[in-house]
Amino acid sequence: MGDSKLGVVFAFETERGQAPASLDPFLFESIDEKIAAALGVTAKSLVMNGMAVHPVTREPYLSLGVRNGDRLEAAVVSVSLAGEVRPFDLSSSKVAVHQLSDVPDEDKTFKSRAGTFPMPPAAVFDEKARTPLRSMTIVDLKFHAGEVFVAGVSNQEFSSTLRRIPYPFTGAASETQVEIYHLAHGQYETRAPIRAMQFADIDGEDTLIAAYACSPLVTIPVSELKHGAQVRGKTIGDMGNGQPISMVAYRDGDGDKLFITNLSRGPMVVPLSGIRTAEGFTPENRPTTGPMLDQSPFMPAGPVGKQVLFVGSSLRADLFSDRFFVSLTRYADTGDLTLETLMVTPLPGRLDKIWVEMDFPGTKSMHKLPA
Repeated sequence: MGDSKLGVVFAFETERGQAPASLDPFLFESIDEKIAAALGVTAKSLVMNGMAVHPVTREPYLSLGVRNGDRLEAAVVSVSLAGEVRPFDLSSSKVAVHQLSDVPDEDKTFKSRAGTFPMPPAAVFDEKARTPLRSMTIVDLKFHAGEVFVAGVSNQEFSSTLRRIPYPFTGAASETQVEIYHLAHGQYETRAPIRAMQFADIDGEDTLIAAYACSPLVTIPVSELKHGAQVRGKTIGDMGNGQPISMVAYRDGDGDKLFITNLSRGPMVVPLSGIRTAEGFTPENRPTTGPMLDQSPFMPAGPVGKQVLFVGSSLRADLFSDRFFVSLTRYADTGDLTLETLMVTPLPGRLDKIWVEMDFPGTKSMHKLPA
């Protein structure tokens, strides 16, 4: 777990548990109300911060913030495959702690963008600007090859930082400052951090794949992530304006792919085959000298895959099995927050939420999938 305010990474012991006999799909509606009841709070007080699937039991673990006045208190729950919500004891003594260095100063905040757009009112932008920079000390966290990789910001001028922490914790860590060419913005950027990341073998080289807000897709060889280095990632494409949330690696048939969810748009499925052959974007080969907003004919750019059918908004996603993702999904028709499994292929969407030709009497279904 990451705590941005303290600038700390915690490693809690969980029960090892047993692998389930079968990984059956599930659908747990109103999961926020069930979590709130287990914690003794209200559903409206919950902020969903993260989700990870236990590697053995396959139970989703959810990290939360619980609003208490002007404070946001940490909580973690696990959800059994039968839908039972269990609070996790964060006071447990079975925990290892790593203190991050170079965290942003507590009193440092963002700048206001009031006046940039006619809406929302300036007061809303001003309120956003009062957010502490330290809240982005830890934006994404992944365990890979015996290390904890932490994407976020530091107090350096070159603030976008990728930290590598060997596990078990020894106090040692490395920090690399990361620069990218932001295709939509048409400039090199060193401040905004990686939003979601994953790892893959690209032509025999262990490679970090990173998604940023607005939303470039970048690759960086892990071997370049050395302490004190300033590296420039290879921008291979831009998915379009928005903010990535989760990046899930999975296999579909013979192909390795990434499932990337976004706060502002539907998920993208990106084949690794396209990433392996992609050329990097620079100012010299940018497809236009003008703006690259969503309605630009040059957006999306590069091998960023395709947007896929998804009903609702996935707040967090992870891989449940070789057949299913698990998603924390907010649905527009009901407002309900649902923890559910969704098909890896052919569509990670809820067909019970949409009405098409095949729903009418007398039509034949186009697809027959295994149970």
